[in-house]
Amino acid sequence: MKIIDFFAYENKDAILKQLENMQKDWSAIPLLVKLLKEGTFHSTLGNGTMWILVDDEKLKNGVPTVAAFANFCDIDEIDTDLHPWIGFVFTVAAYRGRRLMGQIIEHCMKLAVTAYPDSEYVYISTGETGLYEKYGFTYWQQMTSRWNGKTRVYRRKIER
Repeated sequence: MKIIDFFAYENKDAILKQLENMQKDWSAIPLLVKLLKEGTFHSTLGNGTMWILVDDEKLKNGVPTVAAFANFCDIDEIDTDLHPWIGFVFTVAAYRGRRLMGQIIEHCMKLAVTAYPDSEYVYISTGETGLYEKYGFTYWQQMTSRWNGKTRVYRRKIER
C-alpha cells in the first residue's frame, strides 16, 4: 500500500475513473468527483490535497487500485475558522476492517505539524460514532453543516 497525492499523481484520470465507479457506494462521492472534475476542489476546500491509499500490487492497466482516500484541507462542511480538517473519508468495501484509513490519518497528522503551525487540533466532521476514536480523535461538539444539518465534530491534538 502506498499513499499518493491525487493532485501530484501523473494519471489523475485513471484515479478519477475509479472514484466515479464508486459513486453508488457513498452519497458524498458524487460531490467529491464533481469538485475534482470541475477543478473546484481548492476553491471549495481551501489549501490542502486529496490523499489516496492505493494497493500498488493490484494494477489495472498499470494503475494501482484505490483502497481508501481522504482529503486534508483548510475547510470542510462547517463554516468556521477552525482548521485543518480531514474529510471525504472512505475505505473501499474490499479493504475494510484492516484499519487502512489510519495510514492516511497518521500521514495527515504528521503534515499538520508544519502545514498548520498555528493550529492545535485536526478536526473531522461526521455522523459516525465509534469510528474515529480508534484513530485518536475525541468527540468535541455538535455543529451545523453548510447544509444546515447537524454533524458530530471530533478533534485530535497535533503532537509537536
